[in-house]
Amino acid sequence: MNWRYKHTALALCTLAFTATMVARLVISPLIPQIRLEFGVTNATVGLGLSGMWLAYALAQFPSGVLGDRYGERTVILTAVGATAVASLLIAVSPSIVAFIAFAVVLGAGAGLHYSVATTFLTRQFDDIGRAIGVHVAGGPVAGLAAPPLAAFVGSRYGW
Repeated sequence: MNWRYKHTALALCTLAFTATMVARLVISPLIPQIRLEFGVTNATVGLGLSGMWLAYALAQFPSGVLGDRYGERTVILTAVGATAVASLLIAVSPSIVAFIAFAVVLGAGAGLHYSVATTFLTRQFDDIGRAIGVHVAGGPVAGLAAPPLAAFVGSRYGW
């Protein structure tokens, strides 16, 4: 197999999907520390996380429209950038209200990625099923690695 642009695109899209998934999954193991930091209940933190996942779901449709209008690469980069910025803002949240707001932004940013990346990859590959399968594998990899790593880092260094 000769390494081509399409393979680089697949690797980068898979890495981007993994990153957006990691950003969402590392929060849950830190809920006890988040509760203590802000003096709130599980329900309050859960509300923020529910908002994040709702924003993620709602961003799926507009991501396709934005991809058609501005180009897939632009939207993919925007999704990764928004995810990174929102993650940083969550980490330095001064209040639970800010935490919830940034979690919602994180969900919306991460939600922009998948639909557009799938469209982009279908333009690159003839064997679409294989390419999408590799791309989607980034999610389970994140699900396997992110929570225990977040729990370890959170217990060692704190929220």
